[in-house]
This record gives sequence, structure tokens and C-alpha cells, in this order.
Amino acid sequence: MTENEIKVLMKKYLNGTITKEEESLLEEFDYKLLSKNHQNVFKNSKHKNSIGQKLAKSINNSKRRNPLLKWAQVAASLTLLMGLNYFIYTNTVEHEVVESYEEVTKSTDWGQKLNLVLADGTEVYLNSGSTIKFPKLFEADKRVVELDGEAFFDVAENPDKPFIIKSGEVETTVLGTSFNVNTYSESNQVAVTVATGKVKVASKEKEIFLMPNEQGVFDKQSKSISKKKIDIAALLHWKDGIIHFEDAELSEVLETLERWYGVTFEVDNENIGDCHLTASYNNERLSAVLESIVYAKKGISYEFQSSKKIQLMGKCTD
Repeated sequence: MTENEIKVLMKKYLNGTITKEEESLLEEFDYKLLSKNHQNVFKNSKHKNSIGQKLAKSINNSKRRNPLLKWAQVAASLTLLMGLNYFIYTNTVEHEVVESYEEVTKSTDWGQKLNLVLADGTEVYLNSGSTIKFPKLFEADKRVVELDGEAFFDVAENPDKPFIIKSGEVETTVLGTSFNVNTYSESNQVAVTVATGKVKVASKEKEIFLMPNEQGVFDKQSKSISKKKIDIAALLHWKDGIIHFEDAELSEVLETLERWYGVTFEVDNENIGDCHLTASYNNERLSAVLESIVYAKKGISYEFQSSKKIQLMGKCTD
């Protein structure tokens, strides 16, 4: 029988217009259905009790109408009602699963940041120039998101549903913890740094486990994964609007400033990039940051070519 035919017969059964021949067909269908799926009839104990109450009411009504009703007919009514509930339940669940695949994409431009709370309660802090993709509702056995860029995750704990971040060739898997993932597509590496809990970082060739204040780095060229100790607090300053550089090469500093403020730098002398800088900036304007750099690194000057383009000139004396 087709789905539509089954629905028609069930409707007839409930309003009392079904013929004996049609009832026999429906009983045969329900018997086969329950034999195959008897363990899946009830969603939970509450659902089971609800069906039991409906059955009792149905049987009592039938007895009042006909005290000589055969027990076989009562059994048939039970089977039909259970089959109907199973039929409605499975169609509802399938509908919910389809909805769970509805994908949401959130992106930030350079100079922007975004805070998100996913359906499971996981908090995500998305850094500038980043994109995250995730389902509107997570499916039953896992929680999967895709990330290009940088984000900090504070994952809602659920031992039955591992949380997986896909970053190109790398998968980061957790149950409930907080960590940072840096996976900008133009970078030669993917870096995962753990704040709390335990994280698994895996590629096709290798997997490692990280604990708090440990960072795993996947090299996109060699396909290797390495592990090292790191100060997670310093690395996560970006979440609070703080830019922190610890003996960083100026080339790295300029790259960070481009992402942070949504600008581009042009450098006259490539040797400028070899300078090193240690500094922190708390929600400072770009002009204030640049003034600080040229003050600390004598011989360097800058000039705004436009609101989004900056020329860096001179020679760095590190």
C-alpha cells in the first residue's frame, strides 16, 4: 500500500466508516509494521503511557457499544492504534531530521568580530575574516561545524554527541571544552590551542591529544602535526579586543593589523618585516597603534594612501 492509501484507511478507521475488507488490509499492514519495528513504536515512557491511556479508552468504548466484542477485535484495535501512533511518530521524526540539515553560514569581514550561540548551547567567538558553517539543529549522534579563519569555541558538554570542527584536512573533536582554532585558508598551518578540557586533533596521517595550554599545529605542506606548550591567555586576548605581540616579527604584526582593522599595507623595504615587536593594544584606533610602532622602531614611517591602504617606509633598526 502507498502512504496515501494507508492514511485514507486510518482516517476511515477512526471515524467508523471503514469496511471489513479495508479493516483486514489495515490490520495486515499494522501487523507487518509492528513486527518489523516493535522496538521503535514508543518515543519514550511518556509516549508509551499516553498510547496506553488511548487504548484503554478505545477498548472501554467498544465494550459499551458491544459487550460481546471478541478479544481478537480488541487486539486488532490495539494493533491499529499502535500502528497509527508509530506511523505519525516516524513521519514526525523524519521531518525533524530534514530540518536539522538546514545549514547556516556566518561570516565576518576584516575588522569585524561576531559572537554566536549554537543550538546546543555552544558559544563561538568568530574572529575577523572568518566563516563558520553549522546546521540549524544538530543531528542525533554528532555536532559538526566547518571553519575557515579563527574562532574560540566554548563547547556545551554532551558525552553522547561529540563536537567536531572541520578545517580543511584537519578535524578537531571534543565532548565539552574550550579551545581556539586558527585555520585561515591563506595560512600554511592550522593551529588548535586548548584552554580547558581535552581535544583530539586529527588528519588522515596522524592524530594527537591536547590538554590545557597545549597547541597542536598541522603543517599543510608536510602534512605533519606537532605539539607544544603555549600561554593560552595571551593567545586569546583577541576575544576581549586586545592585540598582543610577544617578540613578533613585524611582517606578522602587519598581517594581524590587516585582519584586525580591515586594511592593507604596502612595504617599500622588505627588511622591515624582519623587525620584532613586543606590545599590547586594548581597543586602540589604528592610527594610535601605528604611532606606537614607529615610536618604538626608529627609522620607520607610515602614510595613509586611503582609508584602507597604508604605505610603510624606511628601515627598521631592531
